[in-house]
Amino acid sequence: MNTPLYAEIVLPIPLDTRLSYAVPESLRHRAAVGMRALVSVRNRIDTGFIVALGHECSVEHPKPLLDLPDSGPVLSTHMLELCQWIAEYYCCSWGEAIQCATPAGMRIGSQCRYRLHPLGLQPGRYTDRQKQIIAEIHRHGPRTEGQLAAAVGRTALSNTLQALVKREILLAEPIVKEAQVAIRTETVVRLCEGSVPDAAGLDALLRAAPKQATVYLDLLYHAPERLAADLYSKHGINSTILRALEVKGLITREERESYRAPATHFEQDSNKHALNDEQQYALESICQGLDARAYQTILLKGITGSGKTEVYLQAIEHALQQGRNAIILVPEISLTPQTVGRFVARFKQDIAVLHSGLSAGERYDEWRRALRGEVRIVVGARSAIFAPLPDVGIIIVDEEHDTSYKQGETPRYHARDVAIMRAARQKAVCVLGSATPSIEAYYNSDQGKSIRIELNRRATASPLPQVTVLDMKDEARENAGDLILSTQLEEAVKLRVAQGEQVILLLNRRGYSPYVLCPQCGWVAECPNCQVSLTYHRHDNKLKCHYCDVQEMTPAVCDVCHFNPLIFLGTGTQKAEDYLERAFPGARVGRMDADSTSGKGGHARILNKFAKGEIDILIGTQMLAKGHDFPGVTLVGVINADAGLGLPDFRAAEQTFQLLTQVAGRAGRGEIPGEVIIQSFRPRHFAVAAAAQQDYSAFYNAEIEHRRSAGYPPFRRMANFLIESADPEAAEQHAMILKRILRTIIEELGYTGVQILGPAPATLKRINKKYRWNLALLSKSGKRLNDLAREGRDRFLAQRKQNSVALKIDLDPYGAH
Repeated sequence: MNTPLYAEIVLPIPLDTRLSYAVPESLRHRAAVGMRALVSVRNRIDTGFIVALGHECSVEHPKPLLDLPDSGPVLSTHMLELCQWIAEYYCCSWGEAIQCATPAGMRIGSQCRYRLHPLGLQPGRYTDRQKQIIAEIHRHGPRTEGQLAAAVGRTALSNTLQALVKREILLAEPIVKEAQVAIRTETVVRLCEGSVPDAAGLDALLRAAPKQATVYLDLLYHAPERLAADLYSKHGINSTILRALEVKGLITREERESYRAPATHFEQDSNKHALNDEQQYALESICQGLDARAYQTILLKGITGSGKTEVYLQAIEHALQQGRNAIILVPEISLTPQTVGRFVARFKQDIAVLHSGLSAGERYDEWRRALRGEVRIVVGARSAIFAPLPDVGIIIVDEEHDTSYKQGETPRYHARDVAIMRAARQKAVCVLGSATPSIEAYYNSDQGKSIRIELNRRATASPLPQVTVLDMKDEARENAGDLILSTQLEEAVKLRVAQGEQVILLLNRRGYSPYVLCPQCGWVAECPNCQVSLTYHRHDNKLKCHYCDVQEMTPAVCDVCHFNPLIFLGTGTQKAEDYLERAFPGARVGRMDADSTSGKGGHARILNKFAKGEIDILIGTQMLAKGHDFPGVTLVGVINADAGLGLPDFRAAEQTFQLLTQVAGRAGRGEIPGEVIIQSFRPRHFAVAAAAQQDYSAFYNAEIEHRRSAGYPPFRRMANFLIESADPEAAEQHAMILKRILRTIIEELGYTGVQILGPAPATLKRINKKYRWNLALLSKSGKRLNDLAREGRDRFLAQRKQNSVALKIDLDPYGAH
């Protein structure tokens, strides 16, 4: 008798417990740790992951695994351990962390199908809605909820179905719902060379079936192997013709896998460039770590244009020569086309691309190419850190300071920190690159936790741009109304465009106007779901919420007093674009923001046009500051440098300094010296003043003292607790309950030095109909913070008075909550 085999499964749901299942005899020879597994849980089917196998089980009668959808593991031991660390540190389940490490759309689940109960209709009263559903199922047989919704409408459908199941009028049965992505195949047609007919046979085929003969002769005389799709297109045929040829034994057809390859059409220089002495020292330091095959973190602090990317490229080349692989992270999709272009140009086709701008199928295929070892390099945004490459030798986090590396949903991980942990587990070198390192990264290098290497001059020997800060209070006194460009900036733009040079203008607010106001009664167009005003978007004449995405047509008159006309206050990128087209009628103006780049390939399309010189003035949001390299740009203008300084966020000054310094670095990277003009109402603020001087040290020294005196990171770790509820009183009440719970745990464990901040209403008190309260913990001990977060969560969920009240925990939070 075979010894039973049991699998421990984790599911991608907020459940910390591992579930035990029996492995059926038919699956035992294939079962392995790291595989996906279909399991039945709570009367539904879901996709879990095998994290352990053994011959003992604590469950008396475990359910059997239903299926193993893959031929082998999709997660290595290293990746499982990394995901377990993420779960422990960021206070989520192991399954949720693993789900984040696999492509979206791979999850196979189930849906309920409803049929009439075999006992028939029971006596009693039925609502009209219930009668509708019963009649639909009686007429058409078993129906899914989606099919019923299409037939009778969605209103109260779920509740009505559950009521009918409870009364035993209907039976609910789970059925498998296929994954959203699958392997794509293509049909290959091959000539059967051993059965080529003679001349008489070909002549007979031509007379009897001319279309078949045409296709066959094409294969015979031009290419014995072709894609069926090419033959369909060339000859105007369908599969019937090929099937007939196959029956005659003249051809064979087979399905083969076809990758969906993302477009990377961004022309880049493929030449290897000589390094200056600073770059050479940085490269040698990285290569020493690679040669030692030991974990090391290096902070590469290089001013804008100092040639960090060339150092990355040559360091990766060294890793590849050792037989090891590489991962490169870039902050956002906007950076990816140019970065991918540089890597593809240098390393040809050995690269996979992973970011959220790809279709689900493209992401799935790129991920599988990495899993199969068909590529050596993966480049992409935050999620690329989970690329299933074996034997990773180097991980590069470019622009490591960028806040987009922080995930906003569970698990709320920071890709930079995950990169460091992955490098440590795989004995790899982790390079953190930035002209404006995060305060935490720079502080850690000061404390000896990483090696800091600095590049203090531009690789092209061109000087840093000349920066001018304009005090807009003076301009505002002289010019009434919405002031977009100061006189000095407008003249500078006019001069640069006239000289055939390019201009970048930064305005970190999309839309046309952020406020629509009635001047008679004071009415403001506000979002019905969120505590924010609606933003006017002129191109489709709509008011939009940038938080919940609600949209309304722009009213012609005031909703309250019916006054006309309304006033559109404030300036977004759309209004600035309109102004630039009027002010500079001969210039070609482009806009780059979340609206203009929303379509697939939107970023690459705009950046390609700008790189080719087809755009003279490019106005956009912060995505313009993300490491782009355009030698034609000689002027950068910042329209409102103070936008972020007033946010209730202890990182507000840091992020303002980084944004200004980074966007200033886009100017003067070619042969012509660059110029930067910053418009500010607070020109003496230390973040603005330091950015104008491109002086990171001055900024860091001032900011680190502010952090030290306030006890903010990096001197203490922080955890944020966000309570959400559709009921404003319940949100406030549960925030107080959570504070009481955390105080109790602190007293029970005898933790000292832990500070509780709040609770207080969130910066935006209501988003998407949910009222929000914040509470934060500060502690020098990361372990204590994690223990408190997890124990506090468990007790809160046990004690909450309404299940609809949600708790979201964020370790090392970023942004105003």
